[in-house]
Amino acid sequence: MIKKKLSIFGLMPILGGIFVSACGGTSAATRDLETYSNDEYGYSFAYPSECFFGPMPSDCKQKPPEERRQECLCFLNGENPDEVFMQAFLGKTDQLSLATFFVSHYDTPVYHPPQGTELASWVKEGFQEMFAEIPDEPNMEINGVPAVRLQSPQSPMAPSFEEIYFIHNGVLLRISMLDVDNEDNKQLYTQVLASFILEE
Repeated sequence: MIKKKLSIFGLMPILGGIFVSACGGTSAATRDLETYSNDEYGYSFAYPSECFFGPMPSDCKQKPPEERRQECLCFLNGENPDEVFMQAFLGKTDQLSLATFFVSHYDTPVYHPPQGTELASWVKEGFQEMFAEIPDEPNMEINGVPAVRLQSPQSPMAPSFEEIYFIHNGVLLRISMLDVDNEDNKQLYTQVLASFILEE
C-alpha cells in the first residue's frame, strides 16, 4: 500500500506563519457558536461565532495578534473541503495560546480503506511512524462512530498534539489538534468535538 503521511509538524510553519488568528479572552463555556457543515464528507461541528469564516485577509499577519482587527482575530477556513481548519489565540492578552483544529482527508490510498477495514489496524499500518504507541482497538467515538485517538507529548522542539482517525462514508478522516496540554485550548477542543455530527 502506498502511504501518504502529512504530519502536524509539517503543517506548523504554514498554519502558524500564515493563518494565525485570535479570540483572546473568551471562555469556551460562554462562547456563542456557529455551525460549519462539510457536504463533501458529511460532517459538521460548532465553532465560535466571533471567528471570521473564510480565508484570513492577507494583511492580518503583518501585525501581532493583540493589534489586529476583528477579522484577523479568529477564523475558520472551509474553502477546501479536504482541509478544513480553525485557528484562534486563546487566554489573556499577555499569555495567549494558539489553538488549531484541523480536519483533513486526502486523495491517497491510506485515506480510502477497503470496505470492512478494521480501523486500528489500518491506522497502525498507515501512520505508525508518527506515534510511539497506537492502540489495538478504537479508544473513543465521534458521534457514535469508533475512532482512534492518538497523543504526542510536548517536546523541546514541538508542542503537544492529538490526532483522531475515523472512517465515515467509506473514507478515513483525521482531526488534528495542536498544543492540547493548554487548558484554554483543551476547553475549545472539547467543545468542538462534543458538537461533531456525522451525516450520511
